[in-house]
Order: sequence, then structure tokens, then C-alpha cells
Amino acid sequence: MRRRGVVATSVAVALATLLAGCVSIPSSGGVNAGSPSLVEESLELDTIVPPPAKDATQQQIIEGFIDAAQSPRNNYQAAREYLTPAFADEWSANAGATIDVPGARVFTELGETSFVVDVTPAAQLSETGQYDISASSTRIELGYELEQNDDGQWRISLAPSGLLLDETTFAQVFRSYPLYFYSADYDYLVPDLRWFAGRESAQTSIVRALLVGPSQWLDAGVETAFPEGTRLESASVPVEGRVASVDLSGATDDDVTSVQRMQYQLQESLDGVRNVDSVALSLNGIEQDVPELSPAPLKNPPVDPRPVVFDGTTFGYLAASGESIEQIPDLSPQVAAMAPTGAALGAGGEVAAVLAADGVSVVRAGEEPEVLDPRDGLIVPAIDGTGAVWSVPAGLPGQLVVYPADRSLEAIQLPVPWTGSSIAALEISRDSTRLVALLGEGATTHFVAASIERDAAGTPVALSPVTLGLADVAGTPLDVTWLDARTVASLTALPAGGTRVITQELGGFAESRSGPDDGIAIDGGNSVRDLRLLTAAGDLEAPSGVSWQARASGIRLLASQQPD
Repeated sequence: MRRRGVVATSVAVALATLLAGCVSIPSSGGVNAGSPSLVEESLELDTIVPPPAKDATQQQIIEGFIDAAQSPRNNYQAAREYLTPAFADEWSANAGATIDVPGARVFTELGETSFVVDVTPAAQLSETGQYDISASSTRIELGYELEQNDDGQWRISLAPSGLLLDETTFAQVFRSYPLYFYSADYDYLVPDLRWFAGRESAQTSIVRALLVGPSQWLDAGVETAFPEGTRLESASVPVEGRVASVDLSGATDDDVTSVQRMQYQLQESLDGVRNVDSVALSLNGIEQDVPELSPAPLKNPPVDPRPVVFDGTTFGYLAASGESIEQIPDLSPQVAAMAPTGAALGAGGEVAAVLAADGVSVVRAGEEPEVLDPRDGLIVPAIDGTGAVWSVPAGLPGQLVVYPADRSLEAIQLPVPWTGSSIAALEISRDSTRLVALLGEGATTHFVAASIERDAAGTPVALSPVTLGLADVAGTPLDVTWLDARTVASLTALPAGGTRVITQELGGFAESRSGPDDGIAIDGGNSVRDLRLLTAAGDLEAPSGVSWQARASGIRLLASQQPD
């Protein structure tokens, strides 16, 4: 279920919050009549929480403290009122968060001044805003200690660092912001989604997280323009006249290109902050006059919006009418002649990786197919932007082999960071920095992402040692696809029949919907709206309201594709 940041336009949400004892009121913006878009842009919510009630019980104080942490105003001042003076100075609200399942908390008194709150974790948030789905739903215990003050009122003297919020509250209090890092060749900007509370301080949180670096799972596949040891010189990033002033130390202005990349990385990462239009960068106290970076890295490289299909006769781009297929020059005839059962189209339509009866082959424009991987039981191969072909047997998910585009290089078996008894599909991102894989383990589908480390020539040499866990679902894994630079989708066959489609922003929430009953493959264009599924009957279907609508028939395979 996908949720976004604080949304102010719903009366129902405001009423539900009011009844829960916390009231959200606007801190900026006037009253706008008749224009929801203007309201969403200008209205920011503050969560107003009540102070500790006189003679409240220990449990009521703990509950009040947890609720008060919904308000990040003034460094969580409302929540600190529930703490002893000494602990109020010590408690770290920004140490991350435990995000739990709503309505599942159990409060247990352990002694005269001790409580344990038992919760079912749904996700965790790191200190730098990285959102990770919990690998286990095993309940965890959070301990609290209380003391009475001179007035006989209970206050908390010990509590876990960070916040405890349920999934619903988290979605109302926190907002997502994509930080951007560079691909290894600096040709692409790669998003790394983070979550922060308090829009007044969002720009400061973003810059601090950017200087720490990419998420652990992404680190192997990306670069940052900021040298190690670069620090934010001031306590915050002030904004005046819609210009964010970022004063850094630990980095030099010796290399113009490096400074341009720092400026560009800051500008793009702060693009989602509502009151920031530009960035003024200072290094070691000296404001920089930064020339425009040219050529600018690509942020979200698009693929051809037409699906690539094979109907038993022709391989190529399906027309919008669904009634014809445009062949790919110097490539389609060779692919069609192989009687393919799966394929992935490379950059510019110059190369394809093809699964057929004799295994996985590469087909280059104007050339005959070359068998790369003759192993049995292979899944549909993937291809990256360099033309390297990725192949793995369905029953041996640890036996991933990459065949570089450079024919002088040997095939490379890459150690994988995932586990599972089977793998159904994998696909490379359109910037070639990441991959997603759909694995099976017993009766459960595991959906994961990993980053790709490359050498100076662009050849894959390793995968990240850890993965980003995505939404799991009970059933048999079928297929995965990229929808854009930061959104992916999976297709799973359900145990009771039918299929389930999961769309998910990497580092964010997942959204689930029913797929066609006999769906077998999934593919994406350039947004969630461009999703399409292939059924066992050969129908190519696209979402239509809450259902699916056939757009073409007689299709045998649906191929992934890389951008030009």
C-alpha cells in the first residue's frame, strides 16, 4: 500500500487525527478556495499535541510521549515535555525510527517504574532517512523507565532513542525526498529515496544525508561528488529568497568539474524541497561561482514507450493500435528465426539477449546469433546499457553469470547477495547501476534490489554485498520490471489462483493490485501508468481503472528494453 508524505486536503484525515488526540493545523499558506493543487503546494501541517495531563498514569505518559513524537517542531519539544529534565537533554529523536503495525502495541508493566511496549515491526528508518522493510514480523520489546517529579507527576527517565510510529502516522509525519548520486561514469543521476520529518529543516537533513553517502545497498554502484570528510560548516542550511545556502568544509575548489558536480548533486537533491529553487555553494567559507555542468547527467532515461514483442513471426515494436509490429533494422529477422521464448533488447536496438531452445544467445545488429550460455533451465536473460548479458538458471539463483559486451573478456560469475531456492526473473535498471530480482523460497516470493559495481571500462565486477528488501508476497514468482529510475514492479501467481502485481518505489512503500488471472510476464514503459502484462492466452493487457484491458492479442513474448 503506497502512502505519500503529509497530505493536507482530506477532511477525513484531519478528523481522524483530531479524534486521536492530535490536531494538525497549517503553519504556512493562506486559505485557498477551489484549487486543491494550490493547497497542496502551500499548506504545511503542524501536529499539535496535548501536554502531559495532570496525574496521568505511567502508561498514559508513555502513550502521550509516543503520540507527541508526531510533532517535530522545535526539535520535538512537545515529546520532551513527557521526559525528565535530564533525559530530555539526552534523548535523541533523530536516531531513526521503528515503524510498527497499527493497533498491535501491547503495554506491560514490569515493576513499579518499568514498562515494556511490545510492537510488531513493519519497517525501520535509519538516522539518515533510509526506509527498510522489516525482514521479520517477530515482535520486539521497547523498554521505558519512569520517575516521579517533585509534584508527584510521572515522567520518562529512559526510553529508546529515535521514534516509534505506526505506518499510518509515519506516512502523515514524514515525507520522501530522492537524494541523487552519480553512476560510475557520471553519465546518470541515480536516486536514493530518503524520508524526513519537519519540512522547515528538510534541506538541512538532505544535505547532511548526502554528505554521509549512499545507502548501504546502493554504495557499490554509485559515486558522490563530495570527497570523504566533507562537512556542513553551519548547523543548518538557511533558505532566503528561495536560495539554499550550503557552506561546506573539507572539499576544495581546485577542480572545476568536481565543484560543478557538487553543485549539481546538491541542486537535484534539493529539488523536492518546496521553498528551494537554487543553491548557493560555499567551500571553506568562499562562495563559488559555478559554471553550468555540461553535458548534464541524465536523471531518468526513458525507453521507447512501445512494448517490444514477438508474435511467432515478427520481433519488434508493437504499434499503439496493437495491430502491427515494426521490425528493428538488422536485428528482428535473426531474433525471430530463433523461435525465442524470452528476450531483452539492448541500447538503441543494436543488440538483444535471447532465450531459445539452445540456451541464451546474444544477437548483434547485422550478425548471426552467438550462443553464450547453454545451461539448462535458464530464465529470460537481462541486458545492461553496455550490452553485457546476464544469465542464471531458475533452480540455481546463486549461479549468476555475466557475459561482457567486449568479446575478448571471459564470462564472469558474480557472487550474489540474495538467498532463495529459485529465481524467476531479473532486470537491469536503465542507468545500468542496479538490478532487481524476483526469487522464490517455499511458498513466498522475495523481491530484492542490488547495485552493480563496475570497473573503469564499465564491465560488471561485483554486486553490492547487501540487498534492499522489497515487498514479499505469498505465491509463485513470475516476473519483474523497471517502470522508471526509482520504481519497479513484480508479478506473482497466487496460491488460490490469479496473480498479484506489486509496484514499489525503491526505499518507499509498495502498492498491490490484482493482475490478470493468467498473467505470465510484466513490462513497464516510463511510468506506473505504462504497465503492461502478457497472459498465457497471448493477450497484452494494460490497467484500466480497477481492472485490466486487452490491447493486443497473439503475443508470445514481452521483452524488456534499455534506453537509446
